[in-house]
Amino acid sequence: MKTTNKLRGQTVIFTGTPKSNEAPELVRQHGGEVYSFPLIRVQPIHRPDDIEQMKSCETATWLIFTSQSSVQSFAEKMERYQYEAKQFKGRIAAVGTKTAAALERLGFEVSFIPTVFSADVFVKQFAPEKEEQVHVVFLRGNLASSVLREGLPFRITEWTVYETVSNEAVFDDLVQCLQKTNRPIVSFASPSAVHIFAEHIAPQVGWEKIEPAAIGHVTERALAKEQVLNPIVPRVYTLIELVKEIVKTKGRERMTPTFKRNRRLRTTANLRAMVRETTLSKNDFIYPIFVIEGENIKNEIPSMPGIYQFSLDQYEAELTRVVEAGVPSIILFGVPSEKDACGTEAYNDEGIVQRATKLTKRLYPDLVVLADTCLCQYTDHGHCGVVEGDYVDNDKSLELLAKTAVSQARAGADIIAPSNMMDGFVAVIREALDEAGFVNVPIMSYAVKYASAYYGPFRDAADSAPQFGDRKTYQMDPANRREALREAESDIDEGADFLIVKPALSYLDVMREVKDMTNLPVVAYNVSGEYSMVKAAAAQGWIDEKAIVLETLLSMKRAGADLIMTYHAIDAACWLEEN
Repeated sequence: MKTTNKLRGQTVIFTGTPKSNEAPELVRQHGGEVYSFPLIRVQPIHRPDDIEQMKSCETATWLIFTSQSSVQSFAEKMERYQYEAKQFKGRIAAVGTKTAAALERLGFEVSFIPTVFSADVFVKQFAPEKEEQVHVVFLRGNLASSVLREGLPFRITEWTVYETVSNEAVFDDLVQCLQKTNRPIVSFASPSAVHIFAEHIAPQVGWEKIEPAAIGHVTERALAKEQVLNPIVPRVYTLIELVKEIVKTKGRERMTPTFKRNRRLRTTANLRAMVRETTLSKNDFIYPIFVIEGENIKNEIPSMPGIYQFSLDQYEAELTRVVEAGVPSIILFGVPSEKDACGTEAYNDEGIVQRATKLTKRLYPDLVVLADTCLCQYTDHGHCGVVEGDYVDNDKSLELLAKTAVSQARAGADIIAPSNMMDGFVAVIREALDEAGFVNVPIMSYAVKYASAYYGPFRDAADSAPQFGDRKTYQMDPANRREALREAESDIDEGADFLIVKPALSYLDVMREVKDMTNLPVVAYNVSGEYSMVKAAAAQGWIDEKAIVLETLLSMKRAGADLIMTYHAIDAACWLEEN
């Protein structure tokens, strides 16, 4: 091979003993220095029950060998108990071509080798016939990973035929070599080598003093557990291929600038579309609609241009707009003609939301209807529950909220969306729905709802501003992040099917953390104040409304939202159709 300087000034340290001189010689051919410090020793394990294990191997459907060490240890047992390869009736599988070659030298015919030297790939590709009759004997070392045992759906007998032990004799020499060498490349061929280095070498030298290289993803994961990331890893899991990858990596570093050319993936619109990580769809949107008692009413909300209160005789036209735009779901907010201290109209089976729900399901049965479950629009004091003195009584409020949810489900609501922020509201509503026979009606919980200034225009639309005090004793402090996770966790435990974060735009950090903690769908509520700010700026000609709205909604998806409640839903759906 042609000599180069790609590894000039570079030291490569093997933590095992190369089976041949090929890999060390390749390092030297490219100008590098090479040292070998075998951190582990492999020694066979002999136990009194070995002969019984050999008999089990005779009748097993498959024998799986994971390494050359397992083959070597098995060969010693064959010799000790005078076995020949032909005595084993089952088929042979080997993880890696070198393991297979060692088996063939013993006279075995290897029936299966995964395409990559990896236990994970083995599990994915190994598919014997008649799985229920398969008996696998897995010949392993004492530190072998659990991937095969946990990943294969067969009867498995594990036989530990060798053990990996620390080679303490090399520890001091390796530490000295690392201390006098400038950031050497240290190669690890197994998780065992990583564990021993972490326990005995890293405390004296530090991981930051080396550049790691790993053979195989299992070894790479072992490094990751030590917070050692981005090792050099070859595509083919052999030592010689690792050295080739080291040569290629270090040679590339010498030939190219130190910066990365990330702009390559932005050169054309189609290329940008190919690598786009987040997308918006009509199916993401939930459109809020305000329905009001009375006739021939279509009141535009002064603080929310383009958003109206609709009496039921005007409501059908708005539903048609929703359906024609392709928006798949709506959430209904009611404005009753009469209010009282207990919000009686909220759980009236002939209340405004209940009648609007029935009308919707009659006209457009496939449109998903969410019912906002709260009392603030229906109480004369504007709070979200029963008021005792100046305080909203949590448990008394729960009783009324449960009645409201059942009434809404009875009217045909597809999803119950409780927004009250009482403690335990999901548990109580879930129990009430189940007892009433609505076990399949999901709960979209306003799990994380802050006491926000962004709700001002909504309170105009729903006529729900509190008549005294504020809602800070039940809605969350905008300064708190960890509390949001506690609230979300409570609702998950109580049986919520969706989690809403409200508001969205100023709480994208919270949304991401909620998304990362759960597999439940997360919903962003793009609230009225966020909507109105965009509308006001657009009316002045200060911004491009379409571009701002789509970018804002995309940011919510990127932060982790699966769905978005937004007053922009119809416009955004039409703009996406144009695009």
